[in-house]
Amino acid sequence: MKAFSLSLGCVKNQVDAERATAELMLANFKLTENPKESDIILINTCGFIEAAKEESIDTILSTLKNKKAKQKAIVYGCLSQRYGKELAKEIPEVDFWLGNYKNGMLLESLGYEALAKQCKAAPPRRFKNAEFPHHAYLKVAEGCNRACSFCAIPAIRGKQVSRNIESLVEEAKQLEENGVLELSLIAQDLSSYGIELYKKASLETLLEALLKNTKIPWLRLMYLYPEHITDSLLNLIAKEPRICKYADMPIQHASDKMLKLMQRKYNAKTLRSLLCKMRETVPNITLRTTVLLGFPGETHSDFEELMQLAEEIRFEHLGGFIWSPEEGTPALKLKEERIPEKTARLRLNALIEMQEEISREKNEALIGQILDVILDSAADESEFHFYGRTQGNALESDNIVRILKGKGNIGSIRKAKITNAYAHELDGVLC
Repeated sequence: MKAFSLSLGCVKNQVDAERATAELMLANFKLTENPKESDIILINTCGFIEAAKEESIDTILSTLKNKKAKQKAIVYGCLSQRYGKELAKEIPEVDFWLGNYKNGMLLESLGYEALAKQCKAAPPRRFKNAEFPHHAYLKVAEGCNRACSFCAIPAIRGKQVSRNIESLVEEAKQLEENGVLELSLIAQDLSSYGIELYKKASLETLLEALLKNTKIPWLRLMYLYPEHITDSLLNLIAKEPRICKYADMPIQHASDKMLKLMQRKYNAKTLRSLLCKMRETVPNITLRTTVLLGFPGETHSDFEELMQLAEEIRFEHLGGFIWSPEEGTPALKLKEERIPEKTARLRLNALIEMQEEISREKNEALIGQILDVILDSAADESEFHFYGRTQGNALESDNIVRILKGKGNIGSIRKAKITNAYAHELDGVLC
């Protein structure tokens, strides 16, 4: 029996897809990259914003275009959770619409009830995506307790449910045994990890357990929320060399009015104070953020406040999105004037243009420095030998280091001297 697996959307979905694949392999399914020769077709979907919904539906239709009668198609993930009942009528080629992934659900749908029960009691080891065997994501919680007015995630994924520290340490140890050198901790709201399980935010405790029980060289923090970033957590990041000096913290905006409309639960003053404290407490920290432009009620003055903060803090990485109305979100009930897309696009372009210059200047300041670089892949058919990253760059999100000279192994961490810099690339040679 063969299975074809395809995952769309965020890296949290990628983790679910790896678990789903491991589930099928427990039932002796073999993986194939060709859906035409598979017995089971798995499609993990995203339904976060309109563009993601369209991509998911297009992918389902194209993948199942020539589906044979004997093949079984399973669609799961956000889109299936949100619109499964409606889509079942529109796309009869899909045999099972299963919603958000849960241990054992795939095998249960296929009639492997004993194995499904086994998966629920003791999930099998994740099947790691082989593209980057030295890197893995560790999803520490599902869902979100926030009520940001633009976001549909709580409605799709539910309230936050954190995994216990013991299970996360065990999974990290398994990943380490498989050669993982970089572990990116992810959740919808990483800084609130454990708050419903241990009655307090427990990211610091989790990090201490991972440091004690594994030797993984790089631990990276992704998707932090400004709340619960304590002095003791920052001090741990500062003193522990195995925790990347990196924080991915989407701020969304910097205007008090906009933050209130977005229901972000902090104001511009506390945000600015936290960002400055992070710079002061963790020397050489890389700050990554994302912002939302064109939200209802945003004026030019609000936009200028965001530009001012970005210019003052000088984020190493900044990405932006234009607000899109999402079904079921509180933003749809706002009485504030909606911003024309053209205006929102002009604002985003201006912000990104400023950020490009900041990023270039930040990177140029690294010329001549010797930095640790993890070698991600061979640079085939180019003048470079490898593509890699520093601690200040997350996989598939941030800048790359292009290695011009030196011998090394993919997946190793090496010293490299930076010889040239651009807005999104560094050039270097291995030492």
